[in-house]
Amino acid sequence: MSRRITTRDDIAAVIALYKANHVLREISAQTGVALRVVQNLVKRFRDLGEDELPAPLPKSGRPKLLSPRTLKVISRQVRSNPSLTAREVKERNPRLLGHVSLRCVQQALHDDLGFKSFCAHRKPLLTKKQKENRVKFCKKYEVWDLETWRSVLWSDEATFSVTGSNGGRAYRPPHSDAHLPQYTIKHPASLVVWASFTYYGVGELVILPKNHLMNQYNYLELLNRKTS
Repeated sequence: MSRRITTRDDIAAVIALYKANHVLREISAQTGVALRVVQNLVKRFRDLGEDELPAPLPKSGRPKLLSPRTLKVISRQVRSNPSLTAREVKERNPRLLGHVSLRCVQQALHDDLGFKSFCAHRKPLLTKKQKENRVKFCKKYEVWDLETWRSVLWSDEATFSVTGSNGGRAYRPPHSDAHLPQYTIKHPASLVVWASFTYYGVGELVILPKNHLMNQYNYLELLNRKTS
């Protein structure tokens, strides 16, 4: 398939075949360069006196509206705050982006800088350390007999969202970790419900006060209050 000449290597390949006495159609077939372009290159090469390669022609089309410096500013801002939208980027930089459209800023983010827009992931509820601790717990107590397990009080708390999702989007580079803090969103307002059970029955549900987290001190206080 014919293609346009864009690099000096392409030109060098055409001229090398011409010097080796290949006909122009063969050069076009071997390099994939259009026959008309090969003819123009050979003519320019002859006009130069056959002592240097023709320079690549300038690319067609309009020049880019955003300079490398402007693209660097946009990249720095989006990396610092991935939840920024293209509209917010444009509004933050009126001197740099006031002359371009919103669509131009969006294309710069996607095409020039390589940012892709993704739905922000929920922050993982369990860390790697917490998962390791759970495995250690299981291995530690796997030797207990049935009678010992019957004396254990099992309890846990669950968080329930009361305001719905506040999901958003965030720009992040391809192949980046979606669970990094800057690419995740906080969980919505919620309430915490605590429950317990043993071999002998189920305990009552306890709704914790707003913004009241279950830690070791609150846990002991709750047990004392329920067993007293």
